[in-house]
Parts: sequence; C-alpha cells; structure tokens
Amino acid sequence: MTYAYKLIDSPVGQLKLVARGERLAAILWEHDRPNRVRLGEMSEANELPVLVETARQLREYFAGTRQAFDLPLDFQGTEFQKQVWRALLTIPFGQTRSYSEIAQQIGNLNAVRAVGAANGRNPISIVAPCHRVIGASGELTGFAGGLANKMLLLSLEAGQTSLEAGAADAQRLAPEPEATPATQATQAVKDNVPAKPAHHPPSRGTQGSLFGG
Repeated sequence: MTYAYKLIDSPVGQLKLVARGERLAAILWEHDRPNRVRLGEMSEANELPVLVETARQLREYFAGTRQAFDLPLDFQGTEFQKQVWRALLTIPFGQTRSYSEIAQQIGNLNAVRAVGAANGRNPISIVAPCHRVIGASGELTGFAGGLANKMLLLSLEAGQTSLEAGAADAQRLAPEPEATPATQATQAVKDNVPAKPAHHPPSRGTQGSLFGG
C-alpha cells in the first residue's frame, strides 16, 4: 500500500503528515533525518480526510485548546517498538516519563537503552508524545525535532499557552540582535520548563484504544 502525505506549516516548522489507508502513519519534522522513519512510496493528498483531521487537531493543540488527540493510528515497526509507542500514548498532557519508567511500564527493566532507541524512531511525533520522555535526572536529552522544539512543546503543555505567543515572546526577549532562532526559542521557554519535571504513575490515555497494528 502506498502512503499519502500533506505538508502543513506550524510553530515548530513544516510538518509532513503521512497516512496509510485511512490511518495516520507518521508526522515527520522539517529537518528529520533521512530514513529515521522508513516509509514506502508517497503521493501528495491534501484532501485525504485523516490528514485534514490531523491538521485540524494539530492547529488546536498549538493554539493551546487541545490536550489529547483522537485519531486512528497505524504504527509500523517491530513488536518491541510498538510496545514503546503504545506506552507513549499513555503519558498524560503536561506530564513526563523517564526512559526507565517506560521500560518498567512495558515489563522490561533491562531495556532502557532499547527504549531510548525506539523512542527516537517514533514515527508519529507530537501525537505519540515522545517529547514527554526525558532523562532520569530531568535533562531533555535528544529529540528528532530538535531540543528547542522539545522545550517549546513541553512549555506549551506546562503553561497551556499557544506556541504562537511563545514565538512572539522569543522575538521580544532576544537579548542580542544576532541571536539565532534556536537560541531565541530557548530563551523564551527556559523559565517555563520545570527544572525537575513531575513523574506520575502511568495511566492509559484516550488514544490507547485507537492504536492500529
């Protein structure tokens, strides 16, 4: 089966929404690594209902009016990867988990590094919130969309404010004219990201029953 895609602009750069049949298969970053997510041949389909609905829900999320997504998902990967990605769907809005907590949740305490690798290959960014997974000591660690975007997403969820407002704050608060967009974003959100994010017992999110595959 071929894949269909739709490109949208967002506060975190251009996103590529990808569907397989009537399910969402991927949300890729503007500067995603080649082959981070392995997909088949694609054709543009701007009016495909699942892609149109995904774009609508993402707009609401970025505007600060949506906390959970309600979309049919189609994850393609190994059984272990799917376990990790299912676990991502249970992390509530505004909370975080460590890699070791995800490993514990899927019943494999010795798989912390493998959890990190699977998290890095999560195909459906934002909707399956891999940005909510952080290091055990609270550090943000790596992120396919870039650490500035990870901070912006966590800031949005911590303060429930729009990323458009955050971008405006970044420009206003930039200390030096030559500051890059990445450092501006960091300056705008660093005071809003808790130094030690709270951890809570995993609870199954509303998207869990929509997991495909």
